[in-house]
Amino acid sequence: MAQRSGGVPPYPPPKSNQASRPYTPPDGDARGSGTAFDRHASSVDPETKLLRRRAATELAEDLERLRRINRERVLPLSSASSLDYKEVSEVTGEINSRAKRIKSNSPLELKGKKGEKPSYETDAAHLGSMLPELSRLIDSFLGNPVFSTASARDDELRSAAGRDLESIIRLSDAINKIAKRLARTSNEHA
Repeated sequence: MAQRSGGVPPYPPPKSNQASRPYTPPDGDARGSGTAFDRHASSVDPETKLLRRRAATELAEDLERLRRINRERVLPLSSASSLDYKEVSEVTGEINSRAKRIKSNSPLELKGKKGEKPSYETDAAHLGSMLPELSRLIDSFLGNPVFSTASARDDELRSAAGRDLESIIRLSDAINKIAKRLARTSNEHA
């Protein structure tokens, strides 16, 4: 992950006020190295370093799993002639939990603009258009350059990533509710 300018808060926070000291890379390289989790590595205890490494590993796994779920499950479901509501519920439940964990584990401030809370109808008639929208949001979030390059537009990119992530959380939750309701209804009639 590229070095970012600006104040990126350490994750998880250090146990003491050691984060207020300026970061100096151990090798003397002014640009620094490693991930955003490592930025304050020289000023924290080993347990905090371990927690940060674990969070970084979880974040990388969640991003990759979200990419695979979208490619292997959401896209095929989006184009299916009939939906297996139980499968839709399972897929969107996993997407929702991964997205929430990404939100909590990210060392970047992925926050959309205040007041912009996407809302989605839990109307079963819209389910067919909701799955392609979820796929588009996942692609947009994962393709955001904030995860790969430093840029003068970092705040703008973080804001876009935050909006996409919040939309993924809300839309996957709405789809999950619809799918569970439809699965119950179809089981009752069967």
